[in-house]
Amino acid sequence: MIRWMGWLVFTLLVAAAVHAAAIAYAPSLIMQRAMSAMGGRGINTISHVERATAASRTIVKPSPDLLYSHCVFDLSRQPLKIVTAAPADTYWSVALYADNTDNFFVLNDSQAKGRPATIVLVGQGQTIPPQDEETIVVAAPSQKGVVLFRTLINDDAREPELDRMRREASCEPLR
Repeated sequence: MIRWMGWLVFTLLVAAAVHAAAIAYAPSLIMQRAMSAMGGRGINTISHVERATAASRTIVKPSPDLLYSHCVFDLSRQPLKIVTAAPADTYWSVALYADNTDNFFVLNDSQAKGRPATIVLVGQGQTIPPQDEETIVVAAPSQKGVVLFRTLINDDAREPELDRMRREASCEPLR
């Protein structure tokens, strides 16, 4: 009986340690893998992904009703300037993710009142010159992460127009 209890305690301790390690390290490992896959097209530059199909996996769980663009960022040298596109009469959003998968900022078409928006993303300890009042300044909780742009294809006939408009978005180092 005592031997059996010893194995039970040991098993529970190992299970607790594995669980704690998974919670602590899995988000960062997942994001590193995703950023590596997306970053093949460049860091601090926007990449436009073709419309999702059953075989698409650049974006996690892609929707075939959305056009995706992304920008893997690295703020270790300087802040990042993000300019959104603003297609009319459809949903669009820009979401910022830290290197541990936390979503720390989202802006959509309703919040931007249908106009393009400029976002300056600053890293820890970085300062920037004064920006105009329309510019949104966001402090990133990590030096690296992902900017994900989404545009809803609300009518298949509009796909070429929406694709052209989403390509007006940009993601580049702040000069």
